[in-house]
Amino acid sequence: MWKIINSPIVITIIAIAALFILRATTKPKLASEIRGAYTELNAIIEDGGSDAEKNKAIQKFAQEIATQIREGFSEGFRSNNPQKDDKDKVYLATKQKINISDIKFVKTDSPTNEKVVFVLKNNSDKFINNLKLNYEYYKQGKLIDCKNDWAYEIKIFEPNQEIALGNQRILAQEEPNNYRSDEVKINITSFDTVQME
Repeated sequence: MWKIINSPIVITIIAIAALFILRATTKPKLASEIRGAYTELNAIIEDGGSDAEKNKAIQKFAQEIATQIREGFSEGFRSNNPQKDDKDKVYLATKQKINISDIKFVKTDSPTNEKVVFVLKNNSDKFINNLKLNYEYYKQGKLIDCKNDWAYEIKIFEPNQEIALGNQRILAQEEPNNYRSDEVKINITSFDTVQME
């Protein structure tokens, strides 16, 4: 079966079918490149070379077609969704302007709890909601725990708004100090921007 699939005739049929599909759906530049490759394929078939040479040439041609198909799809995905590209740029630019500062541990009522507080400031000109934060807990430089959590306290995070937030983690009941961290890093993992009129 593998010999049949790899035979020059089967490869030629697949390549020609791909040509017709791409010819109908691609840009003029890519279509003209494929037409040139098709002409080259015809020349290979009509050439009086040995079967081994033809097989090698047809396989090379099929590889070239596969490369052009991949490039065509990549370009299509890039150019067909400019709104997503713009949205991602806005997201990244806004994320750079959200500041997390004054991270510190505070005492809790329970010896099996650990609480961290911090200040979050929106230095962007965007209204933000659905803010999610990631907490990474370290002990002597080694990651010992992590947690993703919504900032439920904030419904709409307004431009230039500053708010103090806190987060708690529950430690093991037995010997909780063995599980207590000495450093926490807080990162923004996701949010939405809101159009306010």
